This record gives sequence, C-alpha cells and structure tokens, in this order.
Amino acid sequence: MLFSLIRKEVKEMLNKATLIYIVAVAIIFSFIGNVISDAQKEVTTSITEGSTVIAVQNLDNSAYSSLLIDSIDRGADIVYDGTSYVEARSVLSEKQGVALLTIPEDFGAKISSNEQATLEVLWVMSGAGIADAMPGSVIDTLLSNAKQDLSRQLIAENSSLQPDIVLNPASTDNTTEFQGKTIAGMTPNEVSGLLATRTMVIPIAIMMLIIMGSTSVISSMGMEKENRTLETLLTLPVSRSKIVLSKIVGSAVAGLVMGVIYMAGFYTYFNSFGGASVNMSDLGLELGAVDYGLIGLTVFVTLLAALCTAIILGTFASSYRQAQSLTFPIIGMAMLPMMLTMFMDFETMSPLLKVITFIIPFSHPMMAMKALMLDNYPLVIGGILYSMAFTAAMVAITVRIFTTDRVVIGTMPRTFKLSFLKRS
Repeated sequence: MLFSLIRKEVKEMLNKATLIYIVAVAIIFSFIGNVISDAQKEVTTSITEGSTVIAVQNLDNSAYSSLLIDSIDRGADIVYDGTSYVEARSVLSEKQGVALLTIPEDFGAKISSNEQATLEVLWVMSGAGIADAMPGSVIDTLLSNAKQDLSRQLIAENSSLQPDIVLNPASTDNTTEFQGKTIAGMTPNEVSGLLATRTMVIPIAIMMLIIMGSTSVISSMGMEKENRTLETLLTLPVSRSKIVLSKIVGSAVAGLVMGVIYMAGFYTYFNSFGGASVNMSDLGLELGAVDYGLIGLTVFVTLLAALCTAIILGTFASSYRQAQSLTFPIIGMAMLPMMLTMFMDFETMSPLLKVITFIIPFSHPMMAMKALMLDNYPLVIGGILYSMAFTAAMVAITVRIFTTDRVVIGTMPRTFKLSFLKRS
C-alpha cells in the first residue's frame, strides 16, 4: 500500500509538464554554454583568420594610408579597396560586411604636417544582441592596432627611440589574490568577468526549478482538497504516517530526478567553455568529480526542502485556486537569494545580508559552484547540513499537521491569514 501511495505522489509531482520543463532547463543550460563558447571562438577565429568583412574607400594614396590598410588586412577580409563610395556600399552589402572605412584624401598630408587625421567609419549593425556586436568589436580592435602601427612608423621616422618602448614603456604583470587563491596573469575585472560568465545563469535556473517543483506540489494538494481525494485517502485503512511518508518519499524521488536532469545540463553548460581562451584548470578554478557531487547533493537537498515546504503550504489550501496564492512565500524565498547571489558575493556581504542569505535554504545551490571553484568547502558543506536540518524540521511539521484535522479543513492559523487568501 505504501509503495502505491509513493507511486501516486511521484506521478503527480513528476507529471509531463514538470518533466518537460526540467528537461528544457537542462537543454537551455547546454544551449547557452555552447552559444557563449561559440561566440568566444568566433571572435578569436575572426581575428586570426581575418574572416570579418570590411570595405575600404581609400581617397588617399600616401604611404600612411597604405600602412593602415595593410595592418587591417592582417585581421580582416577587405572585400573592396577603391575610391567609389557607391561601389563600396554595394559590395559591403552583398558580402554582409561589418563596416565601411573611408580614408579622406588629406589623411597622409595631415599626418605629415603634424596634424591629427580623421578616419570615417560607417558601421553596419545587423542586430542588437551581444553576439551581433562581436564582429564590430573585432574591427574596432583592428583599427586600434592599425593606429598603433601608424604611431610606430611615425616614431621610427622621427626619433631614434624604439617605437614599441615609446608606445608601451612599461608592462604590467598582474596577480590577483581572491579568497585564498592566487590567480596569476589576471586583473580583478578579468576574474570577475570569467566567473560571471559561468555562474550568472545558475541562480535563475535554481529559482525556476524551486518554483516549478513547489507549484506542482501545492497545486496537487489543492486539487486533492477540491476533488475530495485527500478525504477519501484519509478514510482508507492506512495510517496517516504512511500518507505523510509517501508524500515525503515522493518529493524526494521527484527532487532526485530534477537534480539529476539539472546536473546533466549544468555539466554540459560548464564544460562548454573548454574552448575559451582562458583554461579554468590553469587558474586553479576547475571543478572535479567531488565538486559536481557536492553540487548535485546541495541541489537535491534544497529541492527536497522546497517540496516539503510546499507540502506544508498545500495543506492550508482548500481549493486549487487558493493553492496558487500559497506559492507566493516560496517564490519570494527563491527570488531574494537569486538577486543577492547574482550581484553580490557572499564573502563581501554585510553581516545581516549574510545571515539572511544563509538561513534561506534555497540560496545554497545558487552559491555552490562559485564557492567550490574557490575551494570554499565549509560554506557548501555547511549549507548542505543546514538544508538537511531545515528539511527535517519541515518533515516534523508535516507529520504534526497530518495528525490533526487541519489537513482536511485546509484553513491557515489566524496569525498567518492574509487578505488575498480570504478573497480567494
């Protein structure tokens, strides 16, 4: 009988809609990781292979304009080099180019006269996305490099000094110490950007998993109340402890399935960055098998805590409509740590924010990956133990509620009643 009850709970929690959503989250993880990785590779390839398309209208025949064009040609595909603006625009449009560079006829003369020359650039913007702006950033980088080549030429012509020394008289050897790790060759901005690329999506995905799973449980409880299924179940010769156990075990199975699917997508997402220019293992920020195991455990424990909390809230629902209103506490508890962990680091939070973030069990899987990359195992293990304790408390409360008539009546204690619940 107990197995039948557990199977019933698992079927209700892992319905088709829930499974489709969880699988979609995993696929989105993989997709986002591949898109970002491909974009990084595309920028690198565009520069090394010179595949970014540009047209040049050269109205100046000086040595300086030739030097400028030769410099750009090393990193871009110049599809037109002539004097006709109309023809340049036509070829650029046909080849789906990024920019039209116009070198004015007085370009070389101004530089020779010790005046600053002007380059006119017409950018062709195909879209407003970050990926759409990357080809333009390649050309922008090439123009900066070409200007430096011009500077080197001018220095070589007018000074006995070495051009590279004049342009860059001192180099910078960067080393960043960050939470006990020494990261050589990177500035704080570079480290922050590197971590953000790999961790920014995690809090959002965790929040959506928690909300989706909890909504499914609460809605199921509301439907059981509305259809009198729970009342019928309580009249059967089955102890209420077995009913509670079936719901908790069913929640655990649902949480395990969600966690496994999530981890599959997360693993693909994280390892999609393997082709990036910076190797995480070289910086000591890689994740090992134990780290992935801890992430999976904290996701599972957190989902179980959320689902047990949802069971408690669901017992106060007398109908499916009222059950929808009862999801707001869980949504709030999921959104707050999501916002905090996305834009702040736990170590640099104020003491009050640290306490608030830690006591919300849903925040721990959102922080786990970054913490493990920095070998902050106490925070992750402490979060797992706290989430387990929180889940045990929710289980005890659930058992207590199921021994009373409140599970059937479905009314909240007077101190917790809200006006919007009364109206619903």
